[in-house]
Amino acid sequence: MSAPTISGYTFVEHLGSGGFADVFCYEQQWPQQKVAIKVVRAVNDKGALNERERSLFTSEANAMARLGDHPNIVPVLTAGVTDDGRPFLVMRYCPPPDLGARVRHSPLSVADAISTGIKLASAIETAHRAGMVHRDIKPSNVLVTSYHEPALTDFGIAGRLQEVAAEDEVRISYPWSAPEMLDGRSNGSIASDVYSLGATIWHLLVGRSPFSITGGDNSARALSARILHAAPPPTQRPDVPPALDRLLQQAMAKQPGHRPETALDLARTLQRLEAAAGFPRTQIAVEGDRAPVAVARRRDDGPDGPDLDLTQVKPVSVVSASGPRAVAPAGAPDAHEPLPPVRRSLLVWAGIAVAVAAAVVIGLLVTGRDPSDREPFTELTVTPTPDDVAPEAPDGPPVLDGRRTRQGVVFTWAGPDAGQPGDSWQWQRPDTGESERTDDTRLLITGPEAQESVCLQVRLIRGSFASEWAQACVDEQAG
Repeated sequence: MSAPTISGYTFVEHLGSGGFADVFCYEQQWPQQKVAIKVVRAVNDKGALNERERSLFTSEANAMARLGDHPNIVPVLTAGVTDDGRPFLVMRYCPPPDLGARVRHSPLSVADAISTGIKLASAIETAHRAGMVHRDIKPSNVLVTSYHEPALTDFGIAGRLQEVAAEDEVRISYPWSAPEMLDGRSNGSIASDVYSLGATIWHLLVGRSPFSITGGDNSARALSARILHAAPPPTQRPDVPPALDRLLQQAMAKQPGHRPETALDLARTLQRLEAAAGFPRTQIAVEGDRAPVAVARRRDDGPDGPDLDLTQVKPVSVVSASGPRAVAPAGAPDAHEPLPPVRRSLLVWAGIAVAVAAAVVIGLLVTGRDPSDREPFTELTVTPTPDDVAPEAPDGPPVLDGRRTRQGVVFTWAGPDAGQPGDSWQWQRPDTGESERTDDTRLLITGPEAQESVCLQVRLIRGSFASEWAQACVDEQAG
């Protein structure tokens, strides 16, 4: 295929093609750098575009421009129109291949997969807080920068949260879309993005999509049936912690309400697993959740005392495994850097403040933290986000029993451990696809279906963790 001539850019190579556009590498003439340019393909011989294609492309340009300053979202540098009337986007160049292709034959280590998941979740959470759902999260839409950082791209079908429900047509990407998007119950939501992120992390660990079968039928129809009705599978990697398998299975739960509520919830749980495994900590940068705050920064002393620079700061929340904190901008004072000299006259008035500061330093030393792990000093006030994630995952699957009675088939179950406040249960019928989240530990099935063979699966839900499924079956009633 031929690349269009674009003034100021020299064609280098073709990078890939999407649903309605092609991506090329160009050399930008000034300033000189490689860039990726996405160009809409002509839909007829006259090069005219229909309104939907123009709308999708405009949506992508606006979305990536609003979110492009996030470190894990590919930024749009500029946009324009080719000589034959086709819109194009100029984006940061990320060397091929995409992350999906990279892991197809060499899956990521557990540590790298968790770290990548945390970074992508931070990008997705930022989009959600901007009122936008991506709706096409998948491994091939994760590029890798020259500095080996994952970067989310292709916001072509992204939509505003308040508008997506009214759309008549949504593009579906098998096998990454959530069940409710496949059967038409949803046009995309925060929950469906969480599902797609969970499926993407699963792929990074295994090298294929969660419901594909090696050597089996992986047609769209077969994949759709498994996504809609089969339980999310474990990775079956011996080095993957069971808690990580359970978390990914929960993220891919059939019912949206059974998944982690937000991308941030998923990221925070990944951080806990990261800490438990002793992996290096990955931070979550969630941008744009507070109004600008004035921060006082010391300059050189003037004749009348210290000159304070009141700078308006666009804050960034950085969430660590111990909870969220705010990071001061470049140039703000750092508790671990030497303070500038203080005039003798100020010391007289600052005696009490020095004493308080000394007490704080002593308190930090008593905690025994490694100096290399200290956090940057900040003057921003942060209200910690409530942590609804249970600190401990269930010990195993529930104990499930089924039997026939005069009333019908009765299933009863109990937890694998002593239980914790807030525990609940999820049951599902493999034969009918029915599923429900409940506090009960008993289910009665009556009527004609109780005369046949009946199976039930049950798992324990604890915060952002879910146990493995337990299954019990009761044979068909003898005539």
